[in-house]
Amino acid sequence: MTSINAVKFNFYSGMLICDEQRGWNKENLKINAADKIKPVVPELLQKKYNLFAFYGNTGTSSLGDEIKFTIKLKIEELYNKKIEELGKEPVEFATIEELAEIVFNVQTMLKHKHIDETLKGRYGFTTADFIRGYYMLGDEKIEIKNSDIIKEVDANLIWKGRSGEMTPIFLNAGILAGYEPKEGFRIFHFSMIDFNYEPVSEIFIADGSGRDMYTVEFTKYLNQKKVSERRGNIDPIEGTYEAIKAINSARRFDIGVDGYYNIIFIDGSKEKFEERVFQINDDRSKLASEIVESCEFNFIDKDTAFELINDLFFIKRGFKEVEDKFKSSTKNWKLLNRFLRGYKIYR
Repeated sequence: MTSINAVKFNFYSGMLICDEQRGWNKENLKINAADKIKPVVPELLQKKYNLFAFYGNTGTSSLGDEIKFTIKLKIEELYNKKIEELGKEPVEFATIEELAEIVFNVQTMLKHKHIDETLKGRYGFTTADFIRGYYMLGDEKIEIKNSDIIKEVDANLIWKGRSGEMTPIFLNAGILAGYEPKEGFRIFHFSMIDFNYEPVSEIFIADGSGRDMYTVEFTKYLNQKKVSERRGNIDPIEGTYEAIKAINSARRFDIGVDGYYNIIFIDGSKEKFEERVFQINDDRSKLASEIVESCEFNFIDKDTAFELINDLFFIKRGFKEVEDKFKSSTKNWKLLNRFLRGYKIYR
């Protein structure tokens, strides 16, 4: 269970945000250890081409990790192939859209691989064997003509009923978001259920078990914006506040969304390379979620919340400095502290 989300601020910048909770057995015991959004462009290519891309997966965590690892390998392979073809390093490497095609091809390959592994383990043949109507067992040719088996395999290949042993394969979706100078900050969405990928035309996308509440909250925010703003002119401080507010809502109402948030900012316009990507998933992300939650429940005003978010993420003040400022901004820290720890409060 999860919540993965991406937001575009403007041509140069945007953010990704996710939680870290996952279930790990049939009883759905929860652990807060999932690393759902990872960079897929090697650092060498980031520096050389000002190219940044992150991929987030919702569904089967192990398959998501395999997808992310394989994407990175394929991007490296593409770079080496271009060097081999040109006899030198390419002047331009790839756009986010071209990386999205790599992601889709990786998903396709791994989907077929895992389906074949499941069929092989259960029936002794692969999808290709099933299509041609027979498989080889040593030197023996065995025809696939049992009607019950054919019916079962047909159902598995199309995930009929959307349940059963193919669920960990099909029930996966992903988000690719990043920046490169030619096309700017872009977001793409992938589905192994519908088996497609597409550019995100809105300035945000939400997926995973938390997508319902996240989408409701962020859409309410966007409905107040002019068309010119929704096309890519969102204030980063305000956008960050609303993104955290939306995932807070998902955590409050959607089972399976919890833990510390992983928050990633990308800004291709920054002069220094080390400032173009900023990622936090520690006590600062927890503090940010509490700042926003405190504002939404009227413990602090929105101007103060925006100032604290700016201090924490964009000015990059230290945790202790921002926390002290947060504590001093409320009239009753003891009451607020109890609220943030989950106790019932009476004003």
